[in-house]
Amino acid sequence: MKEFYTSVIELHQPISQQFSSEPYECGWASEALFFLTVHPEIADFDHLLVRSKNSPDGVHWTEAPGDATLISEPGLTAIALTQFGGWLRLEIALEGAAQKAMVTLHLALKG
Repeated sequence: MKEFYTSVIELHQPISQQFSSEPYECGWASEALFFLTVHPEIADFDHLLVRSKNSPDGVHWTEAPGDATLISEPGLTAIALTQFGGWLRLEIALEGAAQKAMVTLHLALKG
């Protein structure tokens, strides 16, 4: 029987320009699904460029395999990963004049 666990990584986190989420250890899992919510209360950007980051130790980071996700409006976005190391996090870059947003990030793991 598979194990399943969901964690709140960021909760109503205001961000501007560049942001990296808290790292999360998930080496036991075979699948990871980030749920990124961009709240409409603070969503002053043209686009969010979201990349998954991968780490063997939670200290040294590299881009996870796969494409970046481009978000252009508030709402919920799912980002699925099946190839990753022991630790995961998301890196978010904002594009636009004011460059600010508020996000909540959940990570669902299965293994």
